[in-house]
Amino acid sequence: MTIAIIVAMDKELASISKVLTQPEEITVNGFKYHSGYYADKKLILHKCGIGKVNAAVGASVLIQTFKPDYLISSGVAGGIDKDIKVMDVVVSDLLVYHDAYVGEEGEGIDIVNPFNVDETLLNAAKEVQKENPCIKIGTICTGEQFITERNILESIKDKYPKGLAVDMESCAIAHTCKILSTPFISFRIISDTIGAEQHVEEYKNFWNTLAENSFHILLKYLETIK
Repeated sequence: MTIAIIVAMDKELASISKVLTQPEEITVNGFKYHSGYYADKKLILHKCGIGKVNAAVGASVLIQTFKPDYLISSGVAGGIDKDIKVMDVVVSDLLVYHDAYVGEEGEGIDIVNPFNVDETLLNAAKEVQKENPCIKIGTICTGEQFITERNILESIKDKYPKGLAVDMESCAIAHTCKILSTPFISFRIISDTIGAEQHVEEYKNFWNTLAENSFHILLKYLETIK
């Protein structure tokens, strides 16, 4: 089984790549990948960069180059639900673009429809959730901005009441995976929350003190996938 994991930033890549056995760096047409094994599975890791275009291009080239059985988007996200805390893990059951609008005549166009995730990957997340209550399953909302204003976060929550987190890549990857018929799920660790008075500082503190310990649940998840 080959599982591709796509991340946006070097810090996220480092947290996962250090556990690989038989590690190897591969460069294909200028795109760099980290290959290796974990839990009897071959992993292909790729840092695509931040934002929807980087995410879509990175996922597309990765899928066409390595043809993975599954693709997982991993990394951090901001929480937009009052019950979500820093270090919680939000696993997508739906993905939406929170910044897409094509007018009233645009209903039915892909970018304004939610994207589903693979049932096998979602069931594996539910298994891990039984022993890890910090895992929350819900909607991840993607847009082309790092949001620092609470009123914007609240407006996204109003539009998507089941939304638990916001990021800048997941829905674009889900969209790409739908086009390329690749099973997908997003697995995001919460770095800052809507309820914090200074959530930008909360985000910085996450990377300074917490991030290294927060990716162990992703590893447990990888062990669970059949």
